[in-house]
Amino acid sequence: MTVQRALWSFSLIGLLLIWNLPSAHADTPFETGEDIRIEAPTATVARQGEISRIHFRLVNGSSSRIHMIGLETALAREAQLVVRTGGGEYTTLGSYGVPAGETLDLTTSHLWYETGPVLRDSRKGESFPMTVKFTNGSLTIPVHVY
Repeated sequence: MTVQRALWSFSLIGLLLIWNLPSAHADTPFETGEDIRIEAPTATVARQGEISRIHFRLVNGSSSRIHMIGLETALAREAQLVVRTGGGEYTTLGSYGVPAGETLDLTTSHLWYETGPVLRDSRKGESFPMTVKFTNGSLTIPVHVY
């Protein structure tokens, strides 16, 4: 019964987080000259079959909200946005809105992407391309493994 109650509580916290996120209806297509950038992208070393954490800052210097809906890399089968909710519990989010002029910091200990299982060993010092997907476009940048 305790496990069921914990899972229910965990799900409720995740739903409350999603409920409070801004909606995606205000998105506009990326235009040439939009100031949307990804800073300091890094990934943790992982062996084949393991999970790697990806950290970066998403800067929305544009005049409208952007809505991040995921990321893709050739290094892993899937990726999910992970949030530490407190008390050692975690949940995943399907998307995240970033208002105009704001920065989403995924370099913290409470918000990051997990990719995996990785398809091959990653090595410290290598780089690989990552595509961050939005409701209205995408950005592809190199990620440094540390």
